Amino acid sequence: MERDARKHWKHLYEEIVATEICCGCSACIVACPHKVLELSDFDPVQTDPHSPFDNCIHGEEGCSLCAMACLRLGPSLQTIESAVFGRRRTDDEPEGAYRFKTLARATDERVLARGQDGGAVTALLKHGFDTNELDGAVVAAPSEDVPWLDEPKLIRSSEELLRTAGSRYTYCATPLGLKQAVAARCKNVALVGVSCESTAVRELAAEGIKRWVRPLRLVIGLMCCETFDYGAFMVAKVERGMNLPLSDITKVNVKGRVIVTMKDGRNVEIPLKEARPYANEWCHHCPDFAAEHADLSCGGLGMEGWTMILVRSERGESFLRRALDAGVLELRPAEEEPQALKVMDRLARKQRQRVRASDPHAATRWPTNELLATALRAETAPDGDG
Repeated sequence: MERDARKHWKHLYEEIVATEICCGCSACIVACPHKVLELSDFDPVQTDPHSPFDNCIHGEEGCSLCAMACLRLGPSLQTIESAVFGRRRTDDEPEGAYRFKTLARATDERVLARGQDGGAVTALLKHGFDTNELDGAVVAAPSEDVPWLDEPKLIRSSEELLRTAGSRYTYCATPLGLKQAVAARCKNVALVGVSCESTAVRELAAEGIKRWVRPLRLVIGLMCCETFDYGAFMVAKVERGMNLPLSDITKVNVKGRVIVTMKDGRNVEIPLKEARPYANEWCHHCPDFAAEHADLSCGGLGMEGWTMILVRSERGESFLRRALDAGVLELRPAEEEPQALKVMDRLARKQRQRVRASDPHAATRWPTNELLATALRAETAPDGDG
């Protein structure tokens, strides 16, 4: 299920961008050695003046790095999953393979106040900075100019971390921040990203495009069903439609509904059925709820004040245990929140069903050739057959 033929921008455009499967993760832009791809409204676009929008002279001459970097164009799952947890996931692991699961929250009151769902992710990164294990973290940080819009950013300290903590629930092409990390000559970097971005950085490594991921020491994945279009949801729906000035919002969270917290202390709730029409189109093609290729996958899962963490890799487990030994986290058994486990299982199974057997990233749903072949026969069979 790995790539069996060299593809380049022409194929990436035809099969992924034009079909709206592209998730805007920016891996192709990070990988492009000719600097002719840019992100426009979360779509990669060709900017080479000597190439048409749907082809590339560099691709025709042999360059294929953009296509190699794409997590939707036949991703290198065997290589990725063998590197992260030693094997491919099985069909009965919809949330992906992991070593163990636990509930966590920060012990620092400042982190609890600034972080999301118990502040576990913020606490882990802060521990990395405070112990000099990390000299940078690539995150989605709030824009300095546009309220409640995230931008990819390299942060370098605990103080900067606390200023950028929290979730905004609109999409940010976080892997672009890897370029900032390399330019700053960072040696030990963490990346925090949603499911597709966790896989994107693994795909770069799996395909040997290592310049941008060489400093990467930890990947923290955020469990994710969907992100919202900034203009349609935050501006048109929330600010204009509901008369909630973005400058007066202090927090946004999703707990079975969207909860918007205002400066005056009010919580304004938006039912998910009203918010979902504003989800980004590409999210409807994403099969991975639980950020299966991260070292540590984190999510609130409807809980208040706690984070569910799936510990997937040896590196992730080691980092978590050092943070625990330092006293920056407290843990509880995941089994103490059975409803959260049910939510995780239900959402992970449902999200796998977003992918069709004929999709270029079908292997993300069916983890063996046999399962994929059976699904493809069923999908292409005439009604009443197969």
